Amino acid sequence: MTNFYFNHDPANLPNYSKDCHPVQLFHTHQHDPYKRSMASKQLLQTVRDLGIALDADAIDLITIATAVTAADTFELREKAENAWSRQLHLHVPVTNENIWNSVEPKLSSLLNYLTGDQWAFTFEKTTMPMPKPKNSKQAKDKAKSLKGLNSVCLFSGGLDSAVGAIDILNGESELKPLLVSHAYRGDGSKQEEIKSLLSSLFGELSYSISPHIIKCLEGKTDISMRGRSFNFLSMAVLGIVSLRNANGDSSIETIIVPENGYISINPPLTRRRIGSHSTRTTHPYFLNGFEALLNEVGFHVKFVNPYQFKTKGEMLAECVDQDAIKKAVPLSVSCSHWHREHKQCGHCVPCLIRRASVYRAGFSVDASYKTNRLEALMKEKDIRDDLQAVQTAIIRLKQTNNYRSWLRQSGPIPQDSVIRDKLESTIKRGLAEVEAFLKAGRK
Repeated sequence: MTNFYFNHDPANLPNYSKDCHPVQLFHTHQHDPYKRSMASKQLLQTVRDLGIALDADAIDLITIATAVTAADTFELREKAENAWSRQLHLHVPVTNENIWNSVEPKLSSLLNYLTGDQWAFTFEKTTMPMPKPKNSKQAKDKAKSLKGLNSVCLFSGGLDSAVGAIDILNGESELKPLLVSHAYRGDGSKQEEIKSLLSSLFGELSYSISPHIIKCLEGKTDISMRGRSFNFLSMAVLGIVSLRNANGDSSIETIIVPENGYISINPPLTRRRIGSHSTRTTHPYFLNGFEALLNEVGFHVKFVNPYQFKTKGEMLAECVDQDAIKKAVPLSVSCSHWHREHKQCGHCVPCLIRRASVYRAGFSVDASYKTNRLEALMKEKDIRDDLQAVQTAIIRLKQTNNYRSWLRQSGPIPQDSVIRDKLESTIKRGLAEVEAFLKAGRK
């Protein structure tokens, strides 16, 4: 087990050792990269730039999210006994350590489900002063831009989030959202191009946690990113708190999580992908569990996925502004390998589903891919795994027609039989979209 110690003040951190990893939070003190890792260097400045005083519990939440993202990045899966499930104990400073220690078992259980690891937390009293809003003209303008907004919408620069934003802002929705974005390197320009297609006013909160590992481990970080939705949703909660304080309205609670129903469930394509090897970032079990935990802590928010029962192709075909979404398609990113080469591979599961959805919607223009001809991919042993897994799933499900069992393999599903039927139908239609794309010879 690796113990990760987090603190804003490096004087309160232990020395690095094989089983002890110190991480400096935020940039309130000088950072020595040879002695400790670093995370969220600019995040407090981003919070102060909002021009709004924020509650201490919101700062606690993004502190925890930063710690989770940093540990998820710094601990290599190959170090685990089974080369996958890591054991991580995080020591995190917060303002209200008692309430977070009281929900620690639930938090650990949720993250265990999300990432496939074994998480443990010890929450301690922070000594960090709470960040105060800036008094600059820019900060005042930012605070003013939050006035009148009544919701938060996750905006990643992906195709699903583009549909979500367009449906709200180019349609007749009563929602007036703050778009919350995580600014990975290379993502910002993509997100800005898609935002230019939106016709109504909206607020913006773009942030980065940017973990930087200690020099002695440089180049040795994990890329599976199974816990990424935890920090994304946590920042969305901070967005809700910002809107409440800016508008003096404690009833603001809606967080839109735009994700097609097939990927939301993400049923394992083969037996060896059962469990956390298939991502669970927006699975209903995780979203419902996280919402319940947040409400127990006192945030009272509501996660809403308007596309839970739609396939990606249906989202595109039914988008309220067809001109805008057609322009957004080549600007958006769906690939799970994007951050390696900044080009979509064309053959990972998200790329295959994306390409199938564009075909289903009848759009003629898509993004460029590293691999366009899937037919030739079958000769490439190192990169054909996802395509073979999809083909195997299509054959197996045709033989068994047991979509209900397949649905359960991704995690617990709601008890309501109507919802179960809808989820089952969604994954069936989602797989059929990919099959239709492959049969059509779009290679």
